[in-house]
Amino acid sequence: MSGARRIPALLLVVFIAGGVVVADRAGRTDSATPVVVGADVAPVDVAGLPPVSSDAPATSSAWYCPGVPLGGKGYEGQDYGGEAIVANPTDAELTGLVTRYVDGGAPQATTISVAPRDRVVFDLDDGVDGGYVSALIELTGINGGGGAVVEQRADFPAGESFQPCANAPSDEWYFADGFTASDSKQDLVLTNPLVDATVVNVRFVTKDGERAPSALQGFVLPPQSLSVIEIAGQGARGEELVGVELRAQSGTFVAARAQHYLGTGRLGYTLKLGSPAAHNDWWVVTGNYSGKPAEQIDVFNPGERDSLVSVLFSGSDAVTAAPLSLVVPSHRVVSVSMANVAGLPESEFVVSLSVLEGDPVVVEHVVTRQLKDNAATSVDLALPSPMASPKWRSAIGLGGGTERAILVFNPTGVDATAAVASIGPAGRLPVAGLEEVALPAGRPVYVSLPVGIDLPQFEVTATQPVLVVRFVPRATGVGGRDIVPALPVPVNITIPSEVGQ
Repeated sequence: MSGARRIPALLLVVFIAGGVVVADRAGRTDSATPVVVGADVAPVDVAGLPPVSSDAPATSSAWYCPGVPLGGKGYEGQDYGGEAIVANPTDAELTGLVTRYVDGGAPQATTISVAPRDRVVFDLDDGVDGGYVSALIELTGINGGGGAVVEQRADFPAGESFQPCANAPSDEWYFADGFTASDSKQDLVLTNPLVDATVVNVRFVTKDGERAPSALQGFVLPPQSLSVIEIAGQGARGEELVGVELRAQSGTFVAARAQHYLGTGRLGYTLKLGSPAAHNDWWVVTGNYSGKPAEQIDVFNPGERDSLVSVLFSGSDAVTAAPLSLVVPSHRVVSVSMANVAGLPESEFVVSLSVLEGDPVVVEHVVTRQLKDNAATSVDLALPSPMASPKWRSAIGLGGGTERAILVFNPTGVDATAAVASIGPAGRLPVAGLEEVALPAGRPVYVSLPVGIDLPQFEVTATQPVLVVRFVPRATGVGGRDIVPALPVPVNITIPSEVGQ
């Protein structure tokens, strides 16, 4: 076992013990090895992980915001657009350069500055015209931009969608879910921030098998540009499941999936990054079968070998669902509907997925919940097990009185506590009543915010590595909540420093 894998491996030992060896489905074990927070560990390379934050000094930090919709050429309304939220939790000013990329347009650069313990909301759609706009945000400061958090909000008539911005472009991206039924629209939003062209191959998977349209093989992303691929127009119209694989022949890029759901069990809008890599171990911590929503977990195998995947349900004593063994064929997606899982109560649950044989996989979680007047769909990428960290950050603000706003899951075999702190001009201030939240081993804990205490940006710190997700209320469109992971701050980390300038 290499030093770089030490923390994830320790966590995996606890995961397997909690889910297989003992009968306690909460994940407790008498012999579990505690994870020592703050131990001397080798750097963890976050390449291939979803977005993270870092306290490590650097010459600069770069963030790649995947894009927001503009409404098309000539659109002048207010229903489309979006913002980049740049949060500075440090005690020193940050300065930065925002470079925006528009489909069919030239890059535009703007400077910003972010005061200590403050944040800046940058209007991504201001003064640009097209279908989508994305952004590269480069930050510098005394700590080289370390500590910063950058996220985006995409505005659409069917509702807002939130997404942390990527730490780096990648030469591969994967999406386990996709949907074009009932004329629903699925766009791939691809940004090449580099000064050289990037060439990609795009393949997608439906119930009928894998397709590789000739027009998408050797597809060129021009230098410093944004390109859009409409999946339905590539022969995948009317599909209830479309997995997508993008691999670069040369160069790197950023890939997001924009989805407008129009029926066949889904409604609303999401715009989410893909996964920059497949992994062997995933956590779905946001399961909630209360009210029996349409809820599913999609497992995509982009590799060349079939994969045997163990699926373990836990989260409370009421979860009695038996483990599942899934065979996920090469270049196929297997979907598990929660309606077909016996022993799953109408309550919160957690799922761990581990590849026992074969190639790594990509996992997404989809839920459509019936509201008072309509339904609302949310999609969240599962969390790879190396994401577990004792500290997490959020640039997206949450209003006081928001119920079940933050989910904290303790995947270790050791009971822990967590504290929520608001970050502002006065510094880090503990949130009253949330200074010591109990985190039983293996249990998801939902945290509601006190009335009258808004959190413009905040941190969650725990005594053990945890996973943290936010449930952000949508103010427009179909309503409901967008499911958005916070950004972990790994104990010792290496973040790619590639920028597109």
